[in-house]
Amino acid sequence: MTIAAFETGWQCSQVVHDFFHHYDQWRYARMLECYAPDGVWHRAGVALRGHARILEELERRPRAQRVIHVITNMRIEPTSASTATGTYYVTVYRHAGVLADEAVATVAGPAMILAATADFVLMEGCWKFSSQTLTRRFESGAPS
Repeated sequence: MTIAAFETGWQCSQVVHDFFHHYDQWRYARMLECYAPDGVWHRAGVALRGHARILEELERRPRAQRVIHVITNMRIEPTSASTATGTYYVTVYRHAGVLADEAVATVAGPAMILAATADFVLMEGCWKFSSQTLTRRFESGAPS
């Protein structure tokens, strides 16, 4: 791996981690900074194109919950000097109901596990999502 490929991988992985960190903290404006202005977020079978559409969907999100997204198995590969692709898993833990910040939430296990793919673009010296697709692979419930 070249130093340039390592740097691209590191910077794009930070975009992913920043996005989900801000998601968990309800910081939607900061989440949007992770996307190109015309970027597309494929979420729950819907293609959300552009900052306004992404924000519209986020504002529908119920606030009476605590959610944490854990990112694993990340692979980022540069495809050019200004583009890259990535794959990773997102494990989602969710507690329904309002909790004090210092309260410990009780959960039986992950709410779901998502397989993610992403395309990144370098814009004005910063890496951004041009596209991100989240696909449910596991959901909590009765074993099959």
